[in-house]
Amino acid sequence: MSMLQICVMGGVLFLVSNLWFYIRILRPLRRLVYHAQDLTRGNLEAFECDCGGIREIDTLRRAMAGMVGHVRRTQKQSKAYADRLAEGQEQERNRLARELHDDTVQSLIAVLHHIDFTIEQAQDHTVLQMLQTARTQVVETIHSLRRLIGDLRPPALDELGLVTALTLYLDRISQMKTTFQVLGTPRRLSHQQELTLFRAAQEAITNAIRHSGGDHVHITVDYQPDATYLIVKDNGKGFEVPAYLSDFEGHYGLIGIQERVESLHGKLMIDTTQGTQVTVCIPTRQQQPQDQVRDPVCSVVLQPQQAYGKVDYGGKTYYFCCPVCQGAFQKEPHTYVDKAIAP
Repeated sequence: MSMLQICVMGGVLFLVSNLWFYIRILRPLRRLVYHAQDLTRGNLEAFECDCGGIREIDTLRRAMAGMVGHVRRTQKQSKAYADRLAEGQEQERNRLARELHDDTVQSLIAVLHHIDFTIEQAQDHTVLQMLQTARTQVVETIHSLRRLIGDLRPPALDELGLVTALTLYLDRISQMKTTFQVLGTPRRLSHQQELTLFRAAQEAITNAIRHSGGDHVHITVDYQPDATYLIVKDNGKGFEVPAYLSDFEGHYGLIGIQERVESLHGKLMIDTTQGTQVTVCIPTRQQQPQDQVRDPVCSVVLQPQQAYGKVDYGGKTYYFCCPVCQGAFQKEPHTYVDKAIAP
């Protein structure tokens, strides 16, 4: 065999070995790198795709897919825990609100009646002044407790919706000037969505009052076709926001709001360049029905987005202006079905 033949065979073997190395090792490793980069962008199914290559690379991919699967299960468990925690917090808030209203407030009202009766019987001027002072303190305590009850369990949220509940809440704030703006066409959202937006506004406004050093906070609720935005902006000094809110020591309220928002597939954004702006986006994609409908109970014409609630019956959707009409329909739907025609 000549030297030329040996060189040619060596060159062919070199090319074949390089081609084998590229196809079986280098290209699969590149695919593995792409999958890893895709994972950093949030695609937890990246390593489910086969990379090819030698057995060791596939074994590595399967091991990484197993780790990602463990992370995914942990995330689901964390989300379920966060949902249960938020639900437990709301139940505890409601329990405290009921106990304060039914026990503490009623006891103070009874004390107030006794003070009023004693004032009518008092003859000594000094005693009368002391009773008047005690009465004033009791009245102020009752008012404070009622404000606290309203914060624990916003009474207007379920009945009248987010906008009315926020309006009533802002009317009770005296520590800071507040302005409220509603953009788009207001509509009822799910209970969990409205509750999350209300609690987010509560937390952001409380932080503005306690920490911002400003004197004005502006609240905006923007109803878009595919999402609802809550924006709370103050004119205070702002603060440094870490890359991850979980590293935000001392602001556990914001961490709780983030968990609530993420459980609804939403986003929480904080901007502190000029004051502090907290933005919450909750996706509310839903097919919008016809422009106007008629309440089947009272026959009032309304827009579906502004309806109190809706009920699916007999393959159709019926909209209601108030809880009374909805309750009457749910009790005897056959009585009102024929009236539910478009104007």
